[in-house]
Amino acid sequence: GRQRWQHQGYRFREYQAWDNPGQGPRSRASLFWGPLVFSGVVVLSSFAIAAIAYSERRSKEHWTVRMGLLPHSHVGGYDLWGWQVSTGQAVALGLIACNVAVHLLWVSSRGGGRAAGNLNRFLNRNFMHFPFSGRAFPLLGSSFSHVDWLHLGVNMVALWSFAPMIVSILGPETFLAAYVSSGTLTSLGGMLFHVAMNVHSPSCGASGALLFLFSTSALLFPAAKFSIIFFPFLSFTGPQLLMCAIGLDLCGLVMGWRMFHHGAHLAGSLLGVAFVNGGAKLVHSYQVWSIEQWRALKKGSRGR
Repeated sequence: GRQRWQHQGYRFREYQAWDNPGQGPRSRASLFWGPLVFSGVVVLSSFAIAAIAYSERRSKEHWTVRMGLLPHSHVGGYDLWGWQVSTGQAVALGLIACNVAVHLLWVSSRGGGRAAGNLNRFLNRNFMHFPFSGRAFPLLGSSFSHVDWLHLGVNMVALWSFAPMIVSILGPETFLAAYVSSGTLTSLGGMLFHVAMNVHSPSCGASGALLFLFSTSALLFPAAKFSIIFFPFLSFTGPQLLMCAIGLDLCGLVMGWRMFHHGAHLAGSLLGVAFVNGGAKLVHSYQVWSIEQWRALKKGSRGR
């Protein structure tokens, strides 16, 4: 899950004003302006870019695919060094590679010397979310960041499990937009809970986005059976496990449990519920509008 980190030798620094040293603490309301604007830009731009990329890809496909006589390319596959992988698996592998790369940077930053210290500070500023910093990019950066290898491994197994089925429904472009958007929005939701409850612990991890993928999968495939990674002998239907996850995170927030970032987890679960129950239609309408604007822009540029 998305974890909270205390000062455990990683040289984490937390104070309320990364960018205005020497000034007093910022008001809590002012902490959210930058993150709110950033989150809106990420969501709108990612889904617009995904729609345009899909439109351009489809325009280049063979007419038999466009007419529905052959499958769309996002349900095809690739030969990866002799290993046949689906498009969904290829997308998952790309995301896993990004997460592993950031983890290796964290490992490199633990050494001595100026270079390691500078790298550690860079990672803390951009890939670790400090709720009272008011900085915006870590909302996204922290969702690709895992300091501990076990944290990374568990989350990447979950990503490998959920990503292919959602890619097969949304297509790779919209899936990536949804993943990036959910990672950012769940970090924002976690920040809201942290600030409201006066919790200063920094956090990182992909589990907010993963809870979004899980809740979406659970509601789209309610009859499917899901198992818990450390208890594979137990299986539940998607809605059953989703209700358990929401209940656990609500208990964690009420009881003040600090091991996991229950605010971000709960935000991910609820975001998936919202996406399935009307959110996807809003996204589709926005993407159709984005494609229309893009085509009008292209047509206008050709006419000059």
